[in-house]
Amino acid sequence: MKFTALFLALLLAIIMPSLSEDADYWLAQTASDYQNGSYSLALQDIDEYLALNSSDALRWMTKANLELKLRRYGEALESFDQAVRLDGSNSQAWNDRALLLSGYLREYEEALDSLNRSLEQNPNEASTWYNKAVVLENMDLHNDSLASLERAIKLSTEFAQAWNLEGLVLMSLNRYQEALSSFEKAVSLDSTNKGYLENRERAQSALREEPPAKMELHRVEGSVN
Repeated sequence: MKFTALFLALLLAIIMPSLSEDADYWLAQTASDYQNGSYSLALQDIDEYLALNSSDALRWMTKANLELKLRRYGEALESFDQAVRLDGSNSQAWNDRALLLSGYLREYEEALDSLNRSLEQNPNEASTWYNKAVVLENMDLHNDSLASLERAIKLSTEFAQAWNLEGLVLMSLNRYQEALSSFEKAVSLDSTNKGYLENRERAQSALREEPPAKMELHRVEGSVN
């Protein structure tokens, strides 16, 4: 699953002049160890930094993402909680917190609340509307999922994942012709994606009144940043 694409940017961001040399050092160490794949060391480094500057919401996000790398999901949630506690306007933190809750902890109600908080701050982020659609579909709220996908596609008409998920949701509602149109759009945007091609075939099979191949909606796959 993809988490914040800004992770390295968070690590390498310009350090405020007010930070001490020690804080500067630990941020540099965090970035170095992360780039070397030494996630445990990077986590120790960012803890040292946060001991010096515990009010830095962005660095709590850094800590959360490192904990995700190490599959420490409970600790990662606590770090995301601290990040949004310090800066409730950070839409990315709310979004990433939701991805953790839905993708790893299966806490869909809380994930949905977190996505709504993200959208309050940034209602024009197509990927967040998509992530909301994924969560709603996991909750079997198909029509609500479709409404969120409509918002995502309106904001980003070439969002192939959104078109594909729309097709899957429509298939679950036995709306095969509409589903086929959505899959066709997904394939037109990414003709090499095997999943999109298989889904199109399922819709075509259903329209021929043949028993469609078993369809499984991957509940986490497709969540985006």
